[in-house]
Amino acid sequence: MSPDRFLWRMEVKPLAHVPLTVAAPAAATLLGFAIDRAGLPIANISVAYLMAVLLVARHGGRWPAIAASLSSFIAFNFFFTEPRYTLAISDAQNILTVVFFLVAAVIVSNLTARLRQEMEASRENARRIGNLYEFSSRASASAGLDDVLRAVVDHVAATVRGGSLVLLPADNGLAVAAGCPSRDRLDEVSWSAASWAWRQGKRAGGGTGILPGGDWLFLPMHTDRGGVGVLGVRVEHQTAETMALLDALADQAAVAIERTTLASSVEEARLTAERERLRAALLSSLSHDLRTPLASILGAASALSTLDGALDAGSRRELAAAIEGEALRLNRFVQNLLDMTRLGAGALVPRRDWADLGDIADNARRRFLAIDPVHPIRLDLPPQRLLAWVDAVLLEQALFNLLDNAGKYSPAGTEVRLGAWMDGETAVIAVDDCGCGIPPDQRDAVFDMFHRVGQGDGRTAGTGLGLAICRGIVAAHGGAVTAQGAPEGTGCRFVIRLPQSQAPAVPAEGT
Repeated sequence: MSPDRFLWRMEVKPLAHVPLTVAAPAAATLLGFAIDRAGLPIANISVAYLMAVLLVARHGGRWPAIAASLSSFIAFNFFFTEPRYTLAISDAQNILTVVFFLVAAVIVSNLTARLRQEMEASRENARRIGNLYEFSSRASASAGLDDVLRAVVDHVAATVRGGSLVLLPADNGLAVAAGCPSRDRLDEVSWSAASWAWRQGKRAGGGTGILPGGDWLFLPMHTDRGGVGVLGVRVEHQTAETMALLDALADQAAVAIERTTLASSVEEARLTAERERLRAALLSSLSHDLRTPLASILGAASALSTLDGALDAGSRRELAAAIEGEALRLNRFVQNLLDMTRLGAGALVPRRDWADLGDIADNARRRFLAIDPVHPIRLDLPPQRLLAWVDAVLLEQALFNLLDNAGKYSPAGTEVRLGAWMDGETAVIAVDDCGCGIPPDQRDAVFDMFHRVGQGDGRTAGTGLGLAICRGIVAAHGGAVTAQGAPEGTGCRFVIRLPQSQAPAVPAEGT
Protein backbone atom coordinates (compact mmCIF):
# COMPACT_ATOMS: atom_id res chain seq x y z
CA MET A 1 0.00 0.00 0.00
CA SER A 2 1.41 3.39 -0.95
CA PRO A 3 1.94 6.04 1.75
CA ASP A 4 -0.58 8.46 0.18
CA ARG A 5 -3.25 5.83 -0.10
CA PHE A 6 -2.78 4.88 3.53
CA LEU A 7 -2.91 8.50 4.65
CA TRP A 8 -6.11 9.04 2.63
CA ARG A 9 -7.72 6.10 4.34
CA MET A 10 -6.70 7.38 7.76
CA GLU A 11 -7.91 10.93 7.10
CA VAL A 12 -11.12 10.18 5.15
CA LYS A 13 -14.23 11.76 6.68
CA PRO A 14 -17.19 9.69 7.90
CA LEU A 15 -19.39 11.30 5.22
CA ALA A 16 -17.58 9.21 2.66
CA HIS A 17 -19.24 6.11 4.19
CA VAL A 18 -22.81 7.50 4.17
CA PRO A 19 -23.90 5.35 1.19
CA LEU A 20 -22.74 2.18 2.92
CA THR A 21 -24.22 3.29 6.25
CA VAL A 22 -27.63 3.73 4.56
CA ALA A 23 -27.45 0.79 2.14
CA ALA A 24 -26.49 -1.89 4.68
CA PRO A 25 -29.49 -1.40 7.05
CA ALA A 26 -31.78 -1.03 4.00
CA ALA A 27 -30.55 -4.36 2.64
CA ALA A 28 -31.04 -5.92 6.10
CA THR A 29 -34.60 -4.55 6.12
CA LEU A 30 -35.38 -6.20 2.78
CA LEU A 31 -33.89 -9.43 4.09
CA GLY A 32 -36.04 -9.00 7.25
CA PHE A 33 -39.23 -8.85 5.15
CA ALA A 34 -38.21 -12.13 3.50
CA ILE A 35 -37.56 -13.73 6.90
CA ASP A 36 -40.85 -12.40 8.27
CA ARG A 37 -42.80 -13.69 5.28
CA ALA A 38 -41.20 -17.10 5.78
CA GLY A 39 -42.67 -17.14 9.28
CA LEU A 40 -39.30 -17.35 11.07
CA PRO A 41 -38.85 -15.89 14.56
CA ILE A 42 -38.13 -12.18 14.90
CA ALA A 43 -34.69 -12.90 16.42
CA ASN A 44 -33.47 -13.96 12.96
CA ILE A 45 -34.29 -10.49 11.66
CA SER A 46 -32.14 -8.91 14.40
CA VAL A 47 -29.24 -11.11 13.28
CA ALA A 48 -29.56 -9.71 9.74
CA TYR A 49 -29.35 -6.17 11.12
CA LEU A 50 -26.36 -7.20 13.25
CA MET A 51 -24.55 -8.44 10.14
CA ALA A 52 -25.23 -5.10 8.45
CA VAL A 53 -23.70 -3.27 11.43
CA LEU A 54 -20.62 -5.54 11.26
CA LEU A 55 -20.23 -4.77 7.55
CA VAL A 56 -20.37 -1.03 8.15
CA ALA A 57 -17.93 -1.29 11.10
CA ARG A 58 -15.49 -3.26 8.97
CA HIS A 59 -15.36 -0.72 6.16
CA GLY A 60 -16.40 2.55 7.81
CA GLY A 61 -15.14 2.49 11.36
CA ARG A 62 -16.71 3.33 14.70
CA TRP A 63 -19.01 6.29 13.99
CA PRO A 64 -20.54 4.96 10.77
CA ALA A 65 -21.13 1.68 12.64
CA ILE A 66 -22.91 3.45 15.50
CA ALA A 67 -25.03 5.35 12.98
CA ALA A 68 -25.87 2.04 11.29
CA SER A 69 -26.75 0.57 14.72
CA LEU A 70 -29.21 3.37 15.44
CA SER A 71 -30.77 3.22 11.98
CA SER A 72 -31.04 -0.57 12.26
CA PHE A 73 -32.66 -0.22 15.70
CA ILE A 74 -35.23 2.23 14.32
CA ALA A 75 -35.94 0.12 11.21
CA PHE A 76 -36.25 -3.07 13.27
CA ASN A 77 -38.65 -1.37 15.68
CA PHE A 78 -40.65 0.34 12.95
CA PHE A 79 -41.11 -2.58 10.55
CA PHE A 80 -41.00 -5.75 12.65
CA THR A 81 -42.24 -5.12 16.22
CA GLU A 82 -45.87 -4.81 17.21
CA PRO A 83 -47.55 -2.48 16.55
CA ARG A 84 -45.86 -2.27 13.18
CA TYR A 85 -45.09 0.92 11.29
CA THR A 86 -44.86 2.84 14.53
CA LEU A 87 -42.03 3.39 17.00
CA ALA A 88 -44.18 2.17 19.87
CA ILE A 89 -43.61 -1.33 21.31
CA SER A 90 -46.49 -3.14 22.93
CA ASP A 91 -44.89 -6.45 23.83
CA ALA A 92 -42.43 -6.32 26.74
CA GLN A 93 -40.50 -9.23 25.24
CA ASN A 94 -39.97 -7.24 22.04
CA ILE A 95 -38.77 -4.29 24.11
CA LEU A 96 -36.02 -6.43 25.62
CA THR A 97 -35.14 -7.84 22.19
CA VAL A 98 -34.78 -4.38 20.64
CA VAL A 99 -32.78 -2.99 23.58
CA PHE A 100 -30.44 -5.98 23.65
CA PHE A 101 -30.04 -5.69 19.89
CA LEU A 102 -29.04 -2.00 20.20
CA VAL A 103 -26.54 -2.74 22.99
CA ALA A 104 -25.07 -5.69 21.09
CA ALA A 105 -24.86 -3.67 17.89
CA VAL A 106 -23.01 -0.84 19.61
CA ILE A 107 -20.60 -3.21 21.37
CA VAL A 108 -19.91 -5.21 18.22
CA SER A 109 -19.44 -2.07 16.13
CA ASN A 110 -16.92 -0.71 18.64
CA LEU A 111 -14.99 -3.99 18.79
CA THR A 112 -14.94 -4.29 15.02
CA ALA A 113 -13.84 -0.67 14.62
CA ARG A 114 -11.07 -1.18 17.19
CA LEU A 115 -9.92 -4.33 15.42
CA ARG A 116 -9.88 -2.42 12.15
CA GLN A 117 -7.76 0.32 13.69
CA GLU A 118 -5.31 -2.23 15.08
CA MET A 119 -5.07 -3.89 11.66
CA GLU A 120 -4.42 -0.53 10.04
CA ALA A 121 -1.79 0.26 12.68
CA SER A 122 -0.10 -3.11 12.12
CA ARG A 123 -0.20 -2.56 8.39
CA GLU A 124 1.31 0.91 8.85
CA ASN A 125 4.06 -0.46 11.10
CA ALA A 126 4.87 -3.14 8.56
CA ARG A 127 4.93 -0.55 5.80
CA ARG A 128 7.17 1.74 7.83
CA ILE A 129 9.59 -1.10 8.66
CA GLY A 130 9.66 -2.18 5.02
CA ASN A 131 10.25 1.42 3.95
CA LEU A 132 13.18 1.80 6.35
CA TYR A 133 14.62 -1.58 5.34
CA GLU A 134 14.44 -0.69 1.66
CA PHE A 135 16.14 2.63 2.29
CA SER A 136 18.82 1.06 4.51
CA SER A 137 19.57 -1.56 1.87
CA ARG A 138 19.89 1.03 -0.86
CA ALA A 139 22.01 3.37 1.28
CA SER A 140 24.28 0.51 2.37
CA ALA A 141 24.83 -0.51 -1.23
CA SER A 142 25.87 3.03 -2.17
CA ALA A 143 29.62 3.40 -2.37
CA GLY A 144 30.20 7.15 -2.33
CA LEU A 145 28.62 10.22 -0.78
CA ASP A 146 26.92 11.25 -4.03
CA ASP A 147 25.24 7.84 -4.33
CA VAL A 148 24.03 7.97 -0.73
CA LEU A 149 22.63 11.50 -1.15
CA ARG A 150 20.82 10.49 -4.33
CA ALA A 151 19.35 7.46 -2.54
CA VAL A 152 18.18 9.66 0.35
CA VAL A 153 16.39 12.33 -1.71
CA ASP A 154 14.86 9.83 -4.14
CA HIS A 155 13.52 7.60 -1.39
CA VAL A 156 12.15 10.42 0.78
CA ALA A 157 10.49 12.07 -2.23
CA ALA A 158 8.87 8.78 -3.23
CA THR A 159 7.72 8.14 0.33
CA VAL A 160 5.96 11.47 0.88
CA ARG A 161 4.99 12.01 -2.77
CA GLY A 162 6.62 15.43 -2.63
CA GLY A 163 10.01 17.12 -2.82
CA SER A 164 13.11 16.46 -0.75
CA LEU A 165 16.48 18.12 -0.25
CA VAL A 166 19.63 17.32 1.66
CA LEU A 167 21.63 20.27 2.94
CA LEU A 168 25.17 19.72 4.20
CA PRO A 169 27.45 22.13 6.08
CA ALA A 170 29.60 24.37 3.90
CA ASP A 171 31.95 27.30 4.39
CA ASN A 172 29.11 29.82 4.60
CA GLY A 173 26.62 27.70 6.55
CA LEU A 174 24.57 25.19 4.55
CA ALA A 175 24.52 24.21 0.89
CA VAL A 176 22.10 22.06 -1.10
CA ALA A 177 23.95 18.80 -1.76
CA ALA A 178 21.14 16.89 -3.52
CA GLY A 179 17.49 17.38 -4.40
CA CYS A 180 14.53 15.58 -5.90
CA PRO A 181 13.32 17.07 -8.14
CA SER A 182 16.72 18.61 -8.81
CA ARG A 183 15.12 21.93 -9.78
CA ASP A 184 13.81 22.52 -6.26
CA ARG A 185 15.24 25.66 -4.70
CA LEU A 186 14.71 27.41 -1.38
CA ASP A 187 13.38 30.91 -0.79
CA GLU A 188 14.70 33.22 1.91
CA VAL A 189 12.23 32.05 4.55
CA SER A 190 13.07 28.39 3.90
CA TRP A 191 16.80 29.12 4.08
CA SER A 192 16.26 30.77 7.46
CA ALA A 193 14.25 27.76 8.67
CA ALA A 194 16.95 25.34 7.45
CA SER A 195 19.67 27.34 9.19
CA TRP A 196 17.66 27.41 12.42
CA ALA A 197 17.09 23.64 12.29
CA TRP A 198 20.83 23.11 11.75
CA ARG A 199 21.88 25.37 14.62
CA GLN A 200 19.25 24.26 17.13
CA GLY A 201 18.94 20.60 16.15
CA LYS A 202 15.12 20.80 16.01
CA ARG A 203 12.41 20.81 13.36
CA ALA A 204 11.60 24.06 11.63
CA GLY A 205 9.62 25.34 8.66
CA GLY A 206 6.17 24.47 7.37
CA GLY A 207 3.90 22.70 9.83
CA THR A 208 5.96 23.74 12.88
CA GLY A 209 5.94 26.76 15.13
CA ILE A 210 9.36 27.93 13.87
CA LEU A 211 9.30 30.01 10.65
CA PRO A 212 6.21 28.21 9.31
CA GLY A 213 5.77 30.59 6.36
CA GLY A 214 7.71 28.45 3.89
CA ASP A 215 6.65 25.34 2.00
CA TRP A 216 9.50 23.22 3.34
CA LEU A 217 9.79 21.26 6.56
CA PHE A 218 13.36 20.79 7.80
CA LEU A 219 14.53 17.97 10.04
CA PRO A 220 18.06 17.92 11.49
CA MET A 221 20.16 14.85 10.73
CA HIS A 222 22.49 13.93 13.55
CA THR A 223 24.27 10.95 15.07
CA ASP A 224 26.10 10.35 18.32
CA ARG A 225 29.11 12.14 16.81
CA GLY A 226 27.12 15.32 16.16
CA GLY A 227 25.19 17.03 13.38
CA VAL A 228 25.50 15.72 9.83
CA GLY A 229 23.13 17.96 7.86
CA VAL A 230 19.49 18.90 7.34
CA LEU A 231 16.76 16.98 5.51
CA GLY A 232 14.21 19.19 3.74
CA VAL A 233 10.76 17.80 2.88
CA ARG A 234 7.84 19.35 1.06
CA VAL A 235 4.72 17.33 1.87
CA GLU A 236 1.02 18.27 1.88
CA HIS A 237 -0.24 16.07 4.73
CA GLN A 238 1.85 16.16 7.90
CA THR A 239 0.28 13.44 10.03
CA ALA A 240 1.83 11.90 13.11
CA GLU A 241 2.62 8.75 11.15
CA THR A 242 4.32 10.77 8.40
CA MET A 243 6.44 12.69 10.90
CA ALA A 244 7.49 9.51 12.69
CA LEU A 245 8.52 7.97 9.38
CA LEU A 246 10.44 11.11 8.36
CA ASP A 247 12.27 11.15 11.70
CA ALA A 248 13.33 7.54 11.16
CA LEU A 249 14.44 8.28 7.59
CA ALA A 250 16.43 11.30 8.78
CA ASP A 251 18.23 9.14 11.35
CA GLN A 252 19.00 6.48 8.75
CA ALA A 253 20.21 9.10 6.29
CA ALA A 254 22.50 10.63 8.93
CA VAL A 255 24.09 7.26 9.65
CA ALA A 256 24.56 6.52 5.93
CA ILE A 257 26.12 9.94 5.24
CA GLU A 258 28.43 9.66 8.25
CA ARG A 259 29.48 6.17 7.13
CA THR A 260 30.63 7.46 3.75
CA THR A 261 32.38 10.41 5.39
CA LEU A 262 34.25 8.11 7.77
CA ALA A 263 35.10 5.73 4.93
CA SER A 264 36.45 8.63 2.89
CA SER A 265 38.50 9.82 5.86
CA VAL A 266 39.93 6.35 6.45
CA GLU A 267 40.77 5.93 2.77
CA GLU A 268 42.36 9.36 2.63
CA ALA A 269 44.44 8.58 5.72
CA ARG A 270 45.51 5.26 4.19
CA LEU A 271 46.52 6.92 0.93
CA THR A 272 48.39 9.62 2.82
CA ALA A 273 50.28 7.01 4.84
CA GLU A 274 51.05 5.03 1.67
CA ARG A 275 52.30 8.16 -0.11
CA GLU A 276 54.45 9.00 2.87
CA ARG A 277 55.87 5.47 2.95
CA LEU A 278 56.69 5.56 -0.77
CA ARG A 279 58.17 9.04 -0.45
CA ALA A 280 60.42 7.94 2.42
CA ALA A 281 61.42 4.80 0.51
CA LEU A 282 62.20 6.80 -2.63
CA LEU A 283 64.28 9.33 -0.68
CA SER A 284 66.12 6.48 1.03
CA SER A 285 66.78 4.81 -2.31
CA LEU A 286 67.91 8.06 -3.89
CA SER A 287 70.20 8.89 -1.00
CA HIS A 288 71.91 5.49 -1.18
CA ASP A 289 71.72 4.30 -4.76
CA LEU A 290 72.15 7.67 -6.43
CA ARG A 291 74.83 9.08 -4.15
CA THR A 292 77.10 6.01 -4.29
CA PRO A 293 77.66 5.94 -8.09
CA LEU A 294 77.85 9.72 -8.19
CA ALA A 295 80.61 9.67 -5.58
CA SER A 296 82.53 7.08 -7.64
CA ILE A 297 82.10 9.10 -10.83
CA LEU A 298 83.18 12.33 -9.12
CA GLY A 299 86.21 10.65 -7.56
CA ALA A 300 87.37 9.08 -10.82
CA ALA A 301 86.76 12.27 -12.80
CA SER A 302 88.63 14.32 -10.19
CA ALA A 303 91.60 11.95 -10.35
CA LEU A 304 91.69 12.20 -14.13
CA SER A 305 91.58 16.00 -14.06
CA THR A 306 94.11 16.57 -11.25
CA LEU A 307 96.49 13.62 -11.69
CA ASP A 308 96.38 13.24 -15.46
CA GLY A 309 100.14 13.75 -15.84
CA ALA A 310 101.00 11.32 -13.05
CA LEU A 311 98.76 8.52 -14.34
CA ASP A 312 99.85 5.92 -16.81
CA ALA A 313 97.62 4.68 -19.61
CA GLY A 314 96.41 1.67 -17.64
CA SER A 315 95.32 3.77 -14.67
CA ARG A 316 93.46 6.18 -16.91
CA ARG A 317 91.65 3.29 -18.57
CA GLU A 318 90.65 1.91 -15.17
CA LEU A 319 89.27 5.28 -14.08
CA ALA A 320 87.42 5.70 -17.37
CA ALA A 321 85.97 2.20 -17.00
CA ALA A 322 84.88 3.03 -13.47
CA ILE A 323 83.15 6.17 -14.70
CA GLU A 324 81.44 4.20 -17.47
CA GLY A 325 80.33 1.45 -15.13
CA GLU A 326 78.89 3.82 -12.56
CA ALA A 327 77.22 5.86 -15.31
CA LEU A 328 75.58 2.67 -16.59
CA ARG A 329 74.46 1.94 -13.06
CA LEU A 330 72.89 5.39 -12.83
CA ASN A 331 71.26 4.85 -16.20
CA ARG A 332 69.67 1.61 -14.98
CA PHE A 333 68.47 3.41 -11.87
CA VAL A 334 66.81 6.17 -13.91
CA GLN A 335 65.41 3.63 -16.37
CA ASN A 336 63.81 1.70 -13.52
CA LEU A 337 62.16 4.86 -12.27
CA LEU A 338 60.86 5.64 -15.75
CA ASP A 339 59.59 2.08 -16.25
CA MET A 340 57.82 2.21 -12.88
CA THR A 341 56.20 5.50 -13.85
CA ARG A 342 54.98 4.02 -17.13
CA LEU A 343 53.59 0.98 -15.34
CA GLY A 344 51.77 3.16 -12.81
CA ALA A 345 50.26 5.26 -15.58
CA GLY A 346 49.18 2.20 -17.58
CA ALA A 347 51.30 3.33 -20.52
CA LEU A 348 53.34 0.11 -20.77
CA VAL A 349 51.60 -1.85 -23.54
CA PRO A 350 53.42 -4.94 -24.89
CA ARG A 351 54.08 -5.04 -28.64
CA ARG A 352 53.74 -8.77 -29.09
CA ASP A 353 55.12 -11.02 -31.73
CA TRP A 354 56.33 -14.60 -31.92
CA ALA A 355 59.81 -14.74 -30.36
CA ASP A 356 62.26 -17.45 -29.31
CA LEU A 357 62.52 -17.69 -25.52
CA GLY A 358 66.05 -19.08 -25.91
CA ASP A 359 67.20 -15.93 -27.73
CA ILE A 360 65.52 -13.70 -25.14
CA ALA A 361 67.16 -15.62 -22.27
CA ASP A 362 70.59 -15.47 -23.92
CA ASN A 363 70.32 -11.70 -24.49
CA ALA A 364 69.38 -11.18 -20.85
CA ARG A 365 72.35 -13.36 -19.81
CA ARG A 366 74.76 -11.28 -21.91
CA ARG A 367 73.51 -8.02 -20.47
CA PHE A 368 73.86 -9.35 -16.95
CA LEU A 369 77.40 -10.67 -17.45
CA ALA A 370 78.46 -7.28 -18.82
CA ILE A 371 77.79 -5.69 -15.40
CA ASP A 372 78.31 -8.71 -13.12
CA PRO A 373 80.93 -11.14 -14.45
CA VAL A 374 81.44 -12.81 -11.02
CA HIS A 375 78.23 -14.87 -11.27
CA PRO A 376 78.25 -17.44 -14.08
CA ILE A 377 74.91 -18.06 -15.78
CA ARG A 378 73.82 -21.57 -16.79
CA LEU A 379 71.07 -21.78 -19.40
CA ASP A 380 68.75 -24.79 -19.15
CA LEU A 381 66.86 -24.87 -22.46
CA PRO A 382 65.32 -27.75 -24.41
CA PRO A 383 66.88 -28.66 -27.78
CA GLN A 384 63.83 -27.48 -29.74
CA ARG A 385 63.03 -23.81 -30.16
CA LEU A 386 60.51 -22.30 -27.72
CA LEU A 387 58.26 -19.79 -29.43
CA ALA A 388 56.13 -17.43 -27.30
CA TRP A 389 53.72 -14.61 -28.13
CA VAL A 390 55.48 -11.84 -26.17
CA ASP A 391 57.14 -8.45 -26.36
CA ALA A 392 60.76 -9.60 -26.62
CA VAL A 393 62.25 -6.30 -25.40
CA LEU A 394 60.04 -6.11 -22.30
CA LEU A 395 60.45 -9.78 -21.43
CA GLU A 396 64.22 -9.46 -21.77
CA GLN A 397 64.10 -6.55 -19.31
CA ALA A 398 62.05 -8.66 -16.87
CA LEU A 399 64.58 -11.52 -17.08
CA PHE A 400 67.48 -9.10 -16.67
CA ASN A 401 65.87 -7.72 -13.51
CA LEU A 402 65.53 -11.26 -12.12
CA LEU A 403 69.16 -12.06 -12.93
CA ASP A 404 70.30 -8.76 -11.43
CA ASN A 405 68.35 -9.53 -8.26
CA ALA A 406 69.88 -13.04 -8.11
CA GLY A 407 73.38 -11.65 -8.51
CA LYS A 408 72.91 -9.08 -5.73
CA TYR A 409 71.80 -11.67 -3.18
CA SER A 410 74.08 -14.57 -4.13
CA PRO A 411 77.68 -15.03 -2.94
CA ALA A 412 80.36 -14.16 -5.51
CA GLY A 413 81.29 -17.05 -7.75
CA THR A 414 78.03 -18.96 -7.22
CA GLU A 415 76.06 -20.02 -10.25
CA VAL A 416 72.73 -18.55 -11.34
CA ARG A 417 70.51 -20.83 -13.43
CA LEU A 418 68.07 -19.61 -16.08
CA GLY A 419 65.69 -22.14 -17.58
CA ALA A 420 62.64 -22.15 -19.86
CA TRP A 421 60.13 -24.77 -20.96
CA MET A 422 56.53 -25.25 -22.05
CA ASP A 423 53.91 -26.56 -19.62
CA GLY A 424 50.93 -27.33 -21.85
CA GLU A 425 49.83 -23.95 -23.21
CA THR A 426 51.92 -21.99 -20.71
CA ALA A 427 55.47 -20.76 -21.21
CA VAL A 428 57.48 -21.13 -17.98
CA ILE A 429 60.74 -19.32 -17.19
CA ALA A 430 62.64 -19.92 -13.94
CA VAL A 431 65.63 -18.17 -12.35
CA ASP A 432 67.43 -19.99 -9.50
CA ASP A 433 70.09 -18.47 -7.24
CA CYS A 434 72.22 -19.68 -4.35
CA GLY A 435 71.48 -16.84 -1.95
CA CYS A 436 70.01 -16.90 1.52
CA GLY A 437 66.47 -17.30 0.23
CA ILE A 438 63.26 -15.40 1.06
CA PRO A 439 61.10 -16.14 4.12
CA PRO A 440 57.70 -17.52 3.06
CA ASP A 441 55.82 -14.61 4.64
CA GLN A 442 57.73 -12.12 2.44
CA ARG A 443 57.57 -13.88 -0.92
CA ASP A 444 54.63 -11.79 -2.09
CA ALA A 445 55.93 -8.54 -0.59
CA VAL A 446 59.26 -8.68 -2.48
CA PHE A 447 57.37 -7.56 -5.61
CA ASP A 448 56.27 -4.32 -3.93
CA MET A 449 58.11 -1.11 -4.73
CA PHE A 450 61.16 -0.38 -2.56
CA HIS A 451 60.79 -3.59 -0.59
CA ARG A 452 63.94 -5.43 0.42
CA VAL A 453 64.38 -8.51 2.56
CA GLY A 454 66.49 -7.94 5.65
CA GLN A 455 67.22 -4.26 5.15
CA GLY A 456 69.86 -2.70 7.32
CA ASP A 457 72.92 -0.52 7.29
CA GLY A 458 74.80 -2.99 5.16
CA ARG A 459 71.98 -3.55 2.70
CA THR A 460 72.52 -4.71 -0.84
CA ALA A 461 72.68 -1.93 -3.41
CA GLY A 462 69.56 -1.46 -5.49
CA THR A 463 66.48 0.66 -5.91
CA GLY A 464 63.96 -1.94 -4.79
CA LEU A 465 62.12 -1.49 -8.12
CA GLY A 466 63.49 -4.37 -10.21
CA LEU A 467 61.06 -7.05 -9.04
CA ALA A 468 58.12 -4.61 -9.07
CA ILE A 469 58.91 -3.77 -12.70
CA CYS A 470 59.24 -7.47 -13.52
CA ARG A 471 55.79 -8.16 -12.07
CA GLY A 472 54.32 -5.24 -14.02
CA ILE A 473 55.80 -6.46 -17.31
CA VAL A 474 54.61 -10.03 -16.74
CA ALA A 475 51.15 -8.81 -15.70
CA ALA A 476 50.95 -6.73 -18.90
CA HIS A 477 51.41 -10.03 -20.77
CA GLY A 478 48.56 -11.62 -18.79
CA GLY A 479 50.94 -13.79 -16.79
CA ALA A 480 52.20 -14.06 -13.22
CA VAL A 481 55.54 -14.20 -11.44
CA THR A 482 56.07 -15.85 -8.06
CA ALA A 483 58.89 -16.36 -5.60
CA GLN A 484 59.53 -19.89 -4.32
CA GLY A 485 62.12 -21.86 -2.43
CA ALA A 486 64.97 -23.23 -4.54
CA PRO A 487 64.60 -26.89 -5.59
CA GLU A 488 67.95 -27.74 -3.97
CA GLY A 489 66.87 -26.13 -0.72
CA THR A 490 69.35 -23.23 -0.80
CA GLY A 491 68.52 -19.94 -2.40
CA CYS A 492 65.39 -18.79 -4.16
CA ARG A 493 63.52 -19.51 -7.40
CA PHE A 494 61.51 -16.94 -9.35
CA VAL A 495 59.02 -18.45 -11.80
CA ILE A 496 57.31 -16.59 -14.68
CA ARG A 497 54.24 -18.15 -16.27
CA LEU A 498 52.90 -16.73 -19.54
CA PRO A 499 49.72 -18.19 -21.10
CA GLN A 500 50.18 -18.90 -24.81
CA SER A 501 48.14 -19.68 -27.89
CA GLN A 502 49.17 -22.30 -30.44
CA ALA A 503 52.61 -21.40 -31.81
CA PRO A 504 53.23 -21.60 -35.57
CA ALA A 505 55.19 -24.50 -36.97
CA VAL A 506 58.92 -23.77 -37.15
CA PRO A 507 61.34 -25.87 -39.20
CA ALA A 508 64.12 -27.55 -37.25
CA GLU A 509 67.56 -26.02 -37.44
CA GLY A 510 69.70 -27.21 -40.31
CA THR A 511 66.75 -28.11 -42.60
